Amino acid sequence: MLIFTKNSFIGRVFPYFKWAIYVLLFINMILFFMEQTVVEGIESLAWLVLLLLLEWETSQLDEDYSSLTEKLFLQTGRLIAYILIVYSAYEYGTSAYIGENGSLDIFNAVIWIAVALLIEYDIFYEKHFHHIAVKFLRFIKIALYISLFIIAILWQIDGEWLDFYDATLWIVCFFFIELNILQFEDALELENERDTK
Repeated sequence: MLIFTKNSFIGRVFPYFKWAIYVLLFINMILFFMEQTVVEGIESLAWLVLLLLLEWETSQLDEDYSSLTEKLFLQTGRLIAYILIVYSAYEYGTSAYIGENGSLDIFNAVIWIAVALLIEYDIFYEKHFHHIAVKFLRFIKIALYISLFIIAILWQIDGEWLDFYDATLWIVCFFFIELNILQFEDALELENERDTK
């Protein structure tokens, strides 16, 4: 069953709420740039670009690319973002960084990369979702999101409230991406049911 329809009240209000949260994340990223290292700043910008490209891609899973240019733009943009994100994760894993900042950043970075790659799998296989695979991957994603929230709580316990707030915003924003995918899966399932009748 669809989570909500576009014509329902929630369906009409939801896009404004979603983009308000994205704006909060953008403002938060600007605040972080004032306190972050260069590596953290680059990572934040790369993740924001990736988030917006994933939003674009997953909100149109039921449509073909309008042109080859759109397809190349989306895929090249994501590839560049991933290169910067992996580079940042590598930096977080160095002994010098861990010695100064602890190991939470590297765990957080690796888990987020895993989440993003699972979303990429959803996009790549768009109309060919296998029911068992979908359920299994959904279980893995839930476990990863729980792990990310635990890391956010650990930051809060350490008194790093801005890190907690930032991590929570990212989780909410990626929840919107997951909703796009769920809406598509539900619509596809309804279409398959109609075709078999």
